[in-house]
Amino acid sequence: MRRRAFIGLVAGAIGWPLIARTQQSSATPRVVQLGPVEIPAQIAGTKRLLAELGYVEGRIRLEFRHAAGDADALPALAQEIVRDGRVDVIIAISTPAALAAYKATRTIPIVTLAAVDPVASGLADSLARPGRNVTGIAVFSEETTVKRVELMREILPQAVRLGTVTTKVSSGAQSLTPVLEAGRKLGFEVEAINIDDPASIGTILSPDNLARFDGLVFVPDVVLSAHLGEVVRLVNLSKKPAIFASPDWVANGAFMSFGPDFADAGRRLIAQVDRVLRGAKPGDLPFERPTKFDLRINLRIAKALGLDLPATVVARADEVIE
Repeated sequence: MRRRAFIGLVAGAIGWPLIARTQQSSATPRVVQLGPVEIPAQIAGTKRLLAELGYVEGRIRLEFRHAAGDADALPALAQEIVRDGRVDVIIAISTPAALAAYKATRTIPIVTLAAVDPVASGLADSLARPGRNVTGIAVFSEETTVKRVELMREILPQAVRLGTVTTKVSSGAQSLTPVLEAGRKLGFEVEAINIDDPASIGTILSPDNLARFDGLVFVPDVVLSAHLGEVVRLVNLSKKPAIFASPDWVANGAFMSFGPDFADAGRRLIAQVDRVLRGAKPGDLPFERPTKFDLRINLRIAKALGLDLPATVVARADEVIE
């Protein structure tokens, strides 16, 4: 459970320690987490990690704001956070949340878990020296996205049609372009499957709608993570092999995942917030990149899908569920 407390993309839990910023040592720090969707496990994990590091009730003002799956509502929420009074740190879960917070304030420190390149998205001058009021962990990686497509080709050597599933949180060109380009190079016809409203997940991921695809690749997306159970159920009903970005999907019945270790990324994000609360400027703190990656395979689901997996793929897995 501890490993799954922090999920991204895709879904996860974030915490940060209790040392007030030097210039506000007499005040109880106020930290607000902003994200596109509410994930109860993330909130519980945040509180647990805070308590472990000394941030207990009465010694921090911790608030959670979410957009109920509507990324378009994030700018108004960010403006509301800024208007509500002193904020020591805004934790932005996803690039859209970080962009909304950055638009609302250029002075309040923002620490983000970004699934899109923060330089290309306008949040930082460079990864090494952001130069603005934003820093965090940049879990984006074209390499991991390409690797998911390569894994799909190894598993399905004769496949043609590949779908990549996104929501408004993850549908930008920076998320989709690596999938499209890698797919073309490997002989796939790639089509984006866009879910603009979480209420339409059941329709868009229905077996009938997915019938035209040979396989599916999911990019990190916190909105989909909030509906993990429903997404896994529908994808498995469709009998389509699907590769996700974080191990929590496989633990909950999905076929395969490959991506950064989100538990490790979350703890490194905690360290970033701690340094900001101690007085460091976000613009001086480098955006960090993942250093650990994880391949999980659920052989039970593979069997249900009628897949005979190459031994070379199974041998590379960090964990295999029999």
